[in-house]
Amino acid sequence: MKIFRYAPMLAAICVLPACGFHMRGEVQLPPGMQRVHVQIADPYSPLVHDLQAALVRSGAKVENAAGDGIAEIDIPAISLAPIVRSVGSNAYVNEFSMVYHVEMQITDANGKTLMPREVIEHSREFTFDQTQAIGTSAEQDEIKKEMERDMVQALLRKIEAAERKRGA
Repeated sequence: MKIFRYAPMLAAICVLPACGFHMRGEVQLPPGMQRVHVQIADPYSPLVHDLQAALVRSGAKVENAAGDGIAEIDIPAISLAPIVRSVGSNAYVNEFSMVYHVEMQITDANGKTLMPREVIEHSREFTFDQTQAIGTSAEQDEIKKEMERDMVQALLRKIEAAERKRGA
């Protein structure tokens, strides 16, 4: 009888590959990005650690310094800041956006520019409830962590797309 309980799930698992669905997986780095150095404006930002870990998972060797045969990801500007969107009649903030701003340039191991300096921004709307001030701080921290993860994925996708664009 238990088999009938799992039949819909089994059917879905069998049908999904037939429609072309597959998990995204790790980014396929270009051949010129197998050894890479990350130069970032804020070396203490969580972004640098997360980006380096993601590059390693994608098959790159992260180098401590730039040099011959080493690609470079240059991130000269990075910021994560709240922007007030609305203020209530009591002069307290009701709503704001968290805006994550990153500027990035990529150079491959041969010194060729894969991607000129480009701005990447993510934002999330956030409602501030005065009655839940303690929970709001924890929620804001969680949003920051999620935005960090999303930004790392966006940067990796830009790296992957830069090589395809250059090759096209």
